[in-house]
Amino acid sequence: MGILLQAAQVASTVVDTANAIMPAAAPPVQELSVLGLLTKGGVIMIPLVAFLAIALFFIIERYLFFSQRSKINNNLVREVLDKLYAGNMQGADALCTADKSALGSVLQAGISQLGKPIDHIEKALDIQSNIELNEMEKRMSWISMISGVAPRLGFIGTILGVIKIFYNISQSADISIGTISAGLYEKMITSAAGLVVGVIAFMGYHFLLTKIDNYSMKLQKQIFEFVRGIQKPVK
Repeated sequence: MGILLQAAQVASTVVDTANAIMPAAAPPVQELSVLGLLTKGGVIMIPLVAFLAIALFFIIERYLFFSQRSKINNNLVREVLDKLYAGNMQGADALCTADKSALGSVLQAGISQLGKPIDHIEKALDIQSNIELNEMEKRMSWISMISGVAPRLGFIGTILGVIKIFYNISQSADISIGTISAGLYEKMITSAAGLVVGVIAFMGYHFLLTKIDNYSMKLQKQIFEFVRGIQKPVK
């Protein structure tokens, strides 16, 4: 009986020792939503969110405008030339007006100079094509500016946050890893947000710029066919 009591005491001692050695269970990690993370970024998040809204607005607005003005009717130049060969200048002008595209406006500018030397006609076509392309690129400078400013603004937010963390440490003398890491991850949110906004604006800007450059080449091809057509002798 005494042996059993001694064994029980030893087992109890071993259990108590093991419980003392084993670390306490870590508290469950609290998960944060995206909105929760954004709210921890501080006041710098306000202009970053505004930049994102502005960039998205101009990207969508410019894309819709470009889609409307960049339509190319491959038969338009031929139909306009047929009207001109028939001596129906008003009919040719009406075709350009009805087309409601940048190509229609450019051809209309060329038709208005018919009867003048060819260099006057070419100059009118070039001027109007430049006007149309500039209209397509209008407001895109805002997108380009945001793509450069947003990452820098996010970095400024992080630097200001780090300065605040070390100032608080100097005041409280609390240099625990929890204090530093908690404040630091909150401030790095601004850098991440700035990079995201910058990438979106950068991609949107170059996407639109590439489409405009490609359209410019197509427009020049149509202008060349028009100039060649009006120089062709009518049989």
